[in-house]
Amino acid sequence: MKKTIALVLIGLCSLGQAQNIQVQNMINALRNKDFAKAKLAADAAAEHESTKGSSKMWMNRGKVYKEIYNDTSKAVRDLDAEAEEKALESFITCLKLDKDEIYRDEVKGLLVQASAANNRKANTYISSKAYEKASKCYDLLEAALPFDYDQGMKRQNITKEKILYNKFEMYKAAANKEKTREYAGKLIDIKYKESRIYTDMTRISLLDRDTAAALDYIEKGKLLFDDNMVLIGTEIDIYLARKKTDVLKDKLKKAIEVAPDNEILHTVLGQVYEKTGDISNAEKEYLAAMELKPETEDVNYRLAALYFSQAVEMNKKLNELPPKETAKAKEYEEKVKENFKKAIPFLEKAYEIKPDKAYKQRLFQIYNRLGETEKAGKYK
Repeated sequence: MKKTIALVLIGLCSLGQAQNIQVQNMINALRNKDFAKAKLAADAAAEHESTKGSSKMWMNRGKVYKEIYNDTSKAVRDLDAEAEEKALESFITCLKLDKDEIYRDEVKGLLVQASAANNRKANTYISSKAYEKASKCYDLLEAALPFDYDQGMKRQNITKEKILYNKFEMYKAAANKEKTREYAGKLIDIKYKESRIYTDMTRISLLDRDTAAALDYIEKGKLLFDDNMVLIGTEIDIYLARKKTDVLKDKLKKAIEVAPDNEILHTVLGQVYEKTGDISNAEKEYLAAMELKPETEDVNYRLAALYFSQAVEMNKKLNELPPKETAKAKEYEEKVKENFKKAIPFLEKAYEIKPDKAYKQRLFQIYNRLGETEKAGKYK
């Protein structure tokens, strides 16, 4: 009996020694750049009871996979399609097991490099619609964050918050509405400053015909991005569609009472008036916004567009008049010219702030219509 036990113990020791030899084989093969052999030894050592608890083994396994994904040869990279993930997983496991911090200094930089590789790999997976694999990369990045001792991951914009946002974008790309909403909620809770969270969730809610949810996202988004014209424009459209423009006007008027110097509020109220055909009040609000912030492209353009539209409308009426209506024709012609002339300074200012081709084209049209060909030539 004793002899049997002794033989078993000897056998176990031999197996343990064999696996320790595997670790050494892995290190030697890595040094000799025999990555196929190093990978086989690394995988065997990672599974065996006698070596899978060794931080040294995990460190060297990570190095093997790092060399595989970093190699310029396709033949080497093809040894394992998930080399980036396995490298990062190995470095994380090494640091978890390394209670005495023997390998910390050697591994912490390698972990940052493998994290950056996984971040890139996640983008590649998303591009090819391999969303589960991308999710695995993000999970590994989250697991690596506690070991970002020198903030190397943070410097590469790999943070808990950024990973949450990337997962939101991933689930959105995957058309997983439940998960998209979940991660949008997490980002909103931490007040993550990215307007697309709110604009995208508003759009998704409207596609689902959930206007209440859309308005809720708009309200939350405006707390962080009060000048986001996508949110503002969508809110106006929702209230217009629901025939509740009076509610919107009252909200804006009350907001202006609290913050009379906020040019955005005046601009938005002007938009509401314009969309409901109240041109006089629209002009009044745009001019109020202009007085507060005259160097704003949006306000200059809106005033110019307002006058341009009025000129076009008058021109249409002019063209529809019968030939005998000469007095009316003269009146309409004067109104056309008046509105075009009103539009010019605001459109020129908008073009000065932002040299947009559309602004240039309209200035060319206006000056041509007014018969000022020399000035029109400047915008040809």
